[in-house]
Amino acid sequence: MKKINIKNPALLSVLALGLSIPAFAQNAPPTQAADPGPGLVGSNYSEVSFGYQKQEGSPKSLRDYEFLSNGSIFRQETYGLDANFRYDYLSGAANGQSDRRNEALFGVTGYLLETWGKPFVTVDAGYAWQDVAGVSRRSFAYTASTGIEFQLLKNLALTPYVEYQAEPHLYNRGLPLTNWPDRETYYGLKATYRITRQWNASVGVDLDRHSTNDFGVKAGLSYRF
Repeated sequence: MKKINIKNPALLSVLALGLSIPAFAQNAPPTQAADPGPGLVGSNYSEVSFGYQKQEGSPKSLRDYEFLSNGSIFRQETYGLDANFRYDYLSGAANGQSDRRNEALFGVTGYLLETWGKPFVTVDAGYAWQDVAGVSRRSFAYTASTGIEFQLLKNLALTPYVEYQAEPHLYNRGLPLTNWPDRETYYGLKATYRITRQWNASVGVDLDRHSTNDFGVKAGLSYRF
């Protein structure tokens, strides 16, 4: 498997900017409650995760490495706004051909503070580039998702969500000759457990609306600033 080229100046710049989001948010006026709870919506944190995705196309499975940075930039008693950055690296291989994809997205999350949970909407936009079967492609990319973060227990939050993803100029299912949709809708569920006040562990699953054979699992670790 080819290593990620972290020496690329543009990629390093984007990652550095993403890392600065929680630091910038920390300098804003205090917005968080005394006890932030196990949920992550409305807080300053960074998260790394590893996932596995199964798909009908070729290759049949992909490894997903993700970095997420989030900062609370505005919050009132009943609503708030977060800024976020996400970088994904996916890789897989089939029949001697590799599929590698990078995606960098910036976005915002608006949410409501209800006694029963935090309904939210996230919109992201950015850039994606892919090398598959010896062919390189580039595309703008965007996502939109909505869900509700419920605090079930003192240290456990559960978040069901729906997410729409689009990368119009990439081969979404691997090999260039395969004609698969490049726009997908996913139904997901993520559980977040608070280990300490700063550290949280999470596990999530998602299902592709187009096929019950396409699904993903992901586990992550986050640090709250």
